Amino acid sequence: MRRISLKVLIAAAISVVSLLLTAAVSYVIAHDAVKRLELQIGRSLALLADEMQDKLDRAMFERLQSLDDMTEIAKIPAKTETPESLRVSLERFQTDYADYSWVGYANRDGRIESATGGVREGQNVSGQEWYKKGLEGPYVGDVKIRDGVSEKSPSGQVTDFIDLAVPVSNEKETLGVLGATLSADWAEEVKDTLLGSMKNSIHADVIVLNQKKQVLFGPDNVAGKALDLPSIKGARAGIANFAVEQWPDGQSYVTGFSKSDGYRSYPGLHWIVLVRENQTLAFEPVRSLQRNILLWGGAFSALAAVLAWMLAGKLSRPLLQLADAAEGLRRGRQVDFPAVDGYDEARVLAQSLRSMVAELGAQRASLAAANQTLESQVRERTQRLAEQNIGLERAKAEAEQATEAKSRFLAAASHDLRQPLHALTLFARALSRRVQGSEATTLVAQMEEGLHGLKGMFDALLNVSRLDAKLIEPTKVAVSVSEIIERISVGFKVEAEQNGLKFLSRAQNWTLETDPALLETIIRNLVSNALKFTRQGGVILAARRRNGQRMIDIYDSGPGLSPEQHEKIFEEFSRTDQRARGANEGLGLGLSIARRYADLLGMRIVVCSRWQKGSRFTIILPPERVIENTPLRSGAPKDETDIHGFNILVLDDDELIVAALSRDLRDRGNVVFGYERASEAEAAFSERLTIDVAILDFDLRDQETGLEFINRMSSEIGRFIPAVILSGGTDSATLATLAKSGRPWLTKPADPELIVATLYAVIKAGRAAVLTPAAEERVSFD
Repeated sequence: MRRISLKVLIAAAISVVSLLLTAAVSYVIAHDAVKRLELQIGRSLALLADEMQDKLDRAMFERLQSLDDMTEIAKIPAKTETPESLRVSLERFQTDYADYSWVGYANRDGRIESATGGVREGQNVSGQEWYKKGLEGPYVGDVKIRDGVSEKSPSGQVTDFIDLAVPVSNEKETLGVLGATLSADWAEEVKDTLLGSMKNSIHADVIVLNQKKQVLFGPDNVAGKALDLPSIKGARAGIANFAVEQWPDGQSYVTGFSKSDGYRSYPGLHWIVLVRENQTLAFEPVRSLQRNILLWGGAFSALAAVLAWMLAGKLSRPLLQLADAAEGLRRGRQVDFPAVDGYDEARVLAQSLRSMVAELGAQRASLAAANQTLESQVRERTQRLAEQNIGLERAKAEAEQATEAKSRFLAAASHDLRQPLHALTLFARALSRRVQGSEATTLVAQMEEGLHGLKGMFDALLNVSRLDAKLIEPTKVAVSVSEIIERISVGFKVEAEQNGLKFLSRAQNWTLETDPALLETIIRNLVSNALKFTRQGGVILAARRRNGQRMIDIYDSGPGLSPEQHEKIFEEFSRTDQRARGANEGLGLGLSIARRYADLLGMRIVVCSRWQKGSRFTIILPPERVIENTPLRSGAPKDETDIHGFNILVLDDDELIVAALSRDLRDRGNVVFGYERASEAEAAFSERLTIDVAILDFDLRDQETGLEFINRMSSEIGRFIPAVILSGGTDSATLATLAKSGRPWLTKPADPELIVATLYAVIKAGRAAVLTPAAEERVSFD
């Protein structure tokens, strides 16, 4: 029998064992991993389909909700008698939601009274599905698939569309139906929404089918066709799943599917969403995993065979060579262990020695590998940290750009949006004097109340945005607390009397170093909130000393607050269960803004309230900001605030505001000189214009402001001209300039009665302040 080398035996044994072990482990791991990976890929497609059907339901719910909200926001029940006004509201709504190709209102007889662009007005639609269903409740029609020739929409464009409708009713009955048509642009928007989040991640197609299994959105080769697939038959509402199936194009796809199950109160259109990916592409990770397992298994087996061969060579040295080497070591000679052959008795010793050497070598290799691995991890984490830093820098730059854009928007909104609202408020007051009849008077009063609420909401939203953007920096100057309280009391006393309430105020001769505009806003918001919820009794605004502290109290005889509401009312968009006076309850931002302003000024707002007994809101002033005591002006103001028989100058760069304010003052019996440019007003002065008082816009969009103009005119004629400044801008720099000017000022939009009351106070104060005998004369340019 041929003698087999020990080296061959060891190498063969280790190679066979490693090969078998590698094959077994690779088979188990590959089989389990492949199944798991295939299941994971299928579930990911099913999850995508479920997310997309939810997006579809949400998108349709939002469109239906926006149409339903339109009936309330545009006050359609109140405009059904004025088709022109209703058409304007509908066209404004269409402008805000550009994906509506048509919006119209049909009365209870089915006749379209008002529509965007006048399209279909006068037509009878009582027999159409959207009108009949819209009388019963909110309605969404299915997408209409055109076979052959596309149908034209009411706007005249060729398009696929969806009909939506909601009932319009008042408190007693249903008045008609508000209908709308979603254009093809909406379909493109939905497709972009569905595909946008996955375009760069997987190569998949999104296909949407209606209840008739017709393709609404999808690739061109299936769009508009009816499909009959196992995934479609197995689709159930609210359940997402996947299947591997063959499609009509002959290719096999992994298909995730989910059926629409509605959103909130919207039951959904029961559409089916399919997300398909070619099976070869979808399971490419599976094939890659299998190949990698085979490659690594083969590499490991080859490496094991090589190592086994090397180890066998070292262990097969003859015993004699090992003994000689051992003897040499015993005698102290520096010798290396020789390579021995054979597998006799010396094999045990050779194996032990070689094992020891191999173990030491393995430890050194392990340390080297660990060191190399550690260095690789350090490099990898350093690179990752650098990438994160780059991302943070990019995010910071984007945030700064967003903040800058928001600042520009706030600056424009603060002035440009206040101008038309101010003019509209003045025109509404002029209209109230010209209408007759209880119904017309009530409608105008409701319009004025709505404008007042809109002003409050606009101011609140703008102030919250400025606070969130950290654009408000307090400008602290010496402020008379008594002057602020008296100025606030003038307007609110009129409002209280109109609502049958009492309003009392008491000032203190305190001078405080603070921002006057922010402090006045805090007090106004608290007083406004008190009047809003007080139905009987009244409100008191008083500056007091209590427990050694200076504070401003606002008392009301309203319904009071429960203890758990004391902090909740200061949250943004928070409202109590109590209904406010009037139809407009606001946005729930007034108290939140007041507290945030108080924090900026170092003040505190404390609430003390008893249920059904009333409330007290206290502003605690910081003692370190109190400068000194100043004497109160003697003489209580009279209740009379109306003005008539005066010559008044109106200067504003907005033609509408000049016309509206001039009309209001003329209605009160005054002579008004209205101008849009400072040069025109200056020319009138040079022609011996005689006035009692002036009311000017701060921002004249000219070389000088309204404040600078009136001060220059006073200087040139040598006499003080009483004036009130109106400002459409509410930025800190503008308000600080007005506060330091010493002139009375109001922000737009201002209530007409507050403007008149301020003019009356200015005329009285101007005449009393002039020491010369000419003080009673009218101001003119001599």
